[in-house]
Amino acid sequence: MIDTKRTRLLYLLPRYDTDSSEHFFYLYDFLKKLQTRIPLEVVVERTSGTLPSDLPMRPLHLRFPIFRLTEEIFVFLAARLRGIRDFYVHYSYTGAIAAAIVVRLFGGRAFYWNCSLYREFPLSKDATWEERLRQAVNLWLLETSVRWCTYLVTGTPRVAEYYVKHARIPAQKIRLLPNFVELERFQGISRAEARKKLNLDPNRKVVLFLHRVARRKGAYYLPDIASMVLRKVKPVTFLVAGGGPYLEELRRRMEQQPLAGAFDFRGWIPNRDAPLYFRAADLYLMPSEEEGFPRVLLEAMAADCPFIAFDIGGVRDIVAPDQEACVIPAGDVAAFAAACSDVLLDTARLDAWRKAGARQVERFSEERVLEAFGHMLDGQPLDWRGFLSGGRT
Repeated sequence: MIDTKRTRLLYLLPRYDTDSSEHFFYLYDFLKKLQTRIPLEVVVERTSGTLPSDLPMRPLHLRFPIFRLTEEIFVFLAARLRGIRDFYVHYSYTGAIAAAIVVRLFGGRAFYWNCSLYREFPLSKDATWEERLRQAVNLWLLETSVRWCTYLVTGTPRVAEYYVKHARIPAQKIRLLPNFVELERFQGISRAEARKKLNLDPNRKVVLFLHRVARRKGAYYLPDIASMVLRKVKPVTFLVAGGGPYLEELRRRMEQQPLAGAFDFRGWIPNRDAPLYFRAADLYLMPSEEEGFPRVLLEAMAADCPFIAFDIGGVRDIVAPDQEACVIPAGDVAAFAAACSDVLLDTARLDAWRKAGARQVERFSEERVLEAFGHMLDGQPLDWRGFLSGGRT
């Protein structure tokens, strides 16, 4: 039931697309449930298909950033004149700046969610001037967004520390709000059934990489990891679900090794189909060089799929103590591959990691994050230790 004592909230969503491979997909159901608790309006920057009729959602019309910023300022100003004081912007730079301008001039609060490690990847020396200009503009937009907003909302304590250090914003300006996973989406189908639907050999180990196929997401490491794993474990299928700028180079390197028979490329898949892939896999790989709060690890845990991940961003904030062996020092490919091989050969350890993940992921249910969102709007910052212990958020 909507709490009529709460002030109305305007929520800016970057994209609405039910076929999306991105994790924006999670927010559609989240917002439907949020509106039953908080008076809510939703604005969407980009849409694909028909907007839902059961959510007060309306699209923006201008795409070019400077024009979109102008449109967002007018939308937020109109909302402020209607009495809305709270604005929540998910990831959008222009949306965050627009909300910050309006609340600075006319009062209110601008909450801006971002969870990216944005200073980790300088351009190469041979970058074009267009690439350098684009990076400079994006960096200015992001740093302006996090500094001008009333509260920066991010996923974990380690990521919050990163923003304090690199964006030079005071810690008291940061609010923690974890990602969540819809647990029921990842249950109800066995590993054998999932493999049958995906036409996977039931007699081979399946190692999943479900991500954007980009260097910073670890795609660069996949051929070396696969080569080392296959020296100890056979037969293995490396299932790659995703597309991106490194895909063609990955295929070329794979064929040079050669590893063509070990890789199965599926291309982009809608996020709604992700549970099938996680349920089919024996192991999930996240060799990323850059992550903030990787929701893919929650998805793996929800699907009873053990994982190996590099220790970057907020990874250690979201795993349980008995999952620490899953987390490998960033960039240590040999240790990463060895951990993969060892656990694939150890059925008891795989089962133990599945159980540990199943226990841990319950802490990141949609219901608990909805509760934490409401507390945040009420001025009650999230206690991370209390959240992980299962106590009051």
